[in-house]
Amino acid sequence: MTMPKEKKRVLLIGEQPDIELFAMLGGGGYEVVALESPHRARDVFPLYKPHVIILFLRYPKEVAILEECLAMAGTVPVVAAISLIAKPTLVKAVKEKAAAFVVLPAKLQTIRETLQAVALFEDEAQFPSAGKKILGTDSPGEKRPHSADSL
Repeated sequence: MTMPKEKKRVLLIGEQPDIELFAMLGGGGYEVVALESPHRARDVFPLYKPHVIILFLRYPKEVAILEECLAMAGTVPVVAAISLIAKPTLVKAVKEKAAAFVVLPAKLQTIRETLQAVALFEDEAQFPSAGKKILGTDSPGEKRPHSADSL
């Protein structure tokens, strides 16, 4: 008898989490918990033990929140989710710190590829806190995934 495969746990953090992404991940086989702030996440993180954190960022000043999440996450990868209209300064800051980032809105396949790129399906002990940088995008004419270093 085979044991059922454990769902990968995703912790979404953001002032206004993307409800569509929450539903998409849940429907895509992930176990998802959404929290409005990294302060609240500090209490939930050790109990929930997520495989990955997705942090919603909208403004360059929120890079401090990314740093706070990275400190809390330890070896768990943090993927920054940014708006398509995000300022270039935010994109640059995220590229330098997050394990990966994805531009929203995005399709489930784009999110899945980004999560796989940060070793979500690999041995949890091997998660880099800032590994290979990947940009997921669903913009017409672009191939996925992209190296964020090429931006």
